[in-house]
Amino acid sequence: MKSIFLIFFLISLMSRADLIDQIQSPGVNTDILIVKKNEKIIYQKYQRGYSESTPHLSWSMAKTITGILIAKASLEYKFSLNDQVSKFIPDFKGTAKIIDVIQMSSNIDFTEQYFGLPVSSDVVKMLYLQGAQSGVSEYVKSLPLRHDFLPGDHFYYSSGDTNLLMELLKKVINDDLKYENYPWTHFFDLLNMKNVTFERDQKNIFIGSSYVYMTAPDYLKIGELLIKNGKYNHQQVIPEFYMALMQSLAPGVKLTVLEGTPSARAYSAQITTNLPISERRLNSEHADLPADSLLMLGHQGQLIAASPKEQLIILRLACDSGKSFKRDLLFDQVKKIIHQSEPEYKTAKDENKFTVAESKPAPSLISTKLILTDLVNLPKLIRNYTAKEFCSCHFITGRSVDECKYDVSLTMPVMPEIDILPDKKIKTKFFIGDTATAEYTNEKFGCRLIN
Repeated sequence: MKSIFLIFFLISLMSRADLIDQIQSPGVNTDILIVKKNEKIIYQKYQRGYSESTPHLSWSMAKTITGILIAKASLEYKFSLNDQVSKFIPDFKGTAKIIDVIQMSSNIDFTEQYFGLPVSSDVVKMLYLQGAQSGVSEYVKSLPLRHDFLPGDHFYYSSGDTNLLMELLKKVINDDLKYENYPWTHFFDLLNMKNVTFERDQKNIFIGSSYVYMTAPDYLKIGELLIKNGKYNHQQVIPEFYMALMQSLAPGVKLTVLEGTPSARAYSAQITTNLPISERRLNSEHADLPADSLLMLGHQGQLIAASPKEQLIILRLACDSGKSFKRDLLFDQVKKIIHQSEPEYKTAKDENKFTVAESKPAPSLISTKLILTDLVNLPKLIRNYTAKEFCSCHFITGRSVDECKYDVSLTMPVMPEIDILPDKKIKTKFFIGDTATAEYTNEKFGCRLIN
């Protein structure tokens, strides 16, 4: 009997040790992978020079934090999520309510595209081109509105919506010092997070769509919040009404699915669920993940998946190239590890029978068309993106020059010259012509482009 137990134990250890190798493929660069079940870490591995004290970029996982901050502010400053955005931001042209923006149904005509030559993408223009000069929410407000749907009726993933929320938060608080401390006093400090960086734009508005840096143990704390229905150390950090909103599908998602849009996902409120989303999508998107899971997803493979029912947290921090990482492969391997000791562990496949409904193909609403007039901005994009990302990588995470050059090169087709100036500035030059400069301000606010 002891021999059988020993064999089982050794097989279990081998499976856990090989988890990262099992999800590896060309372009996949896993920095940190942690699986926590029933308050115990059952798998943990750090790679590529990262440790538990190294801050890591969140990309779009920051959006969930932004939504929570808006919810907390609504209670403190006594406004309703059903108020129109224009009540607080008078130069916003639309009729969208705050809740529409939280659920990414604002009707702002925003293009979210990262891969290939994304110089025509609004998310790129917002973060590294026009928006880097005017302010990210200023860029969002300059965009036209869609006229084929009413606000709230149609889900359309948009980092612009999230950054509009961060301007709204600033207007509501109406006190620069309180605003710049608000993410700490109302979220990070409550979770005892000591070394968080939250970057801002030229107008000192937090870039809530993308730019939070935290360590892996701090990201795990957010996962713990999600599996404990918003509580941390018996304190309700996420308001109960907003926790319920995060666990419910956004109304606009159902219409998006009914028209057959392939890019539709089970989105709720600045976070993704694993719920079945319509009569045409009877299955959860991730069969080998519990159906009640909440997913914080970010560019280049960032991931927190949290299931309250199974008390499961999966954290992955990475710097993937392109769309190389396959989430479902990770979830399948995690399921196999858990089943070795918990055969009763249930995923969406177990709960929903996972019947795939018939659907008809339809074109994506995300345009990948390259606008030729935007090509003139390509050298500027290369300079600006490299300056900003190298600055944050080198000064916030403390990674070496070569490590940061490699990480930036995964996105850039051509690398410009990079100069590290003595006053914690990064200057880039793309062969000839203009330069771009990013400046590190401090640990709290990180880097931003200054020209």
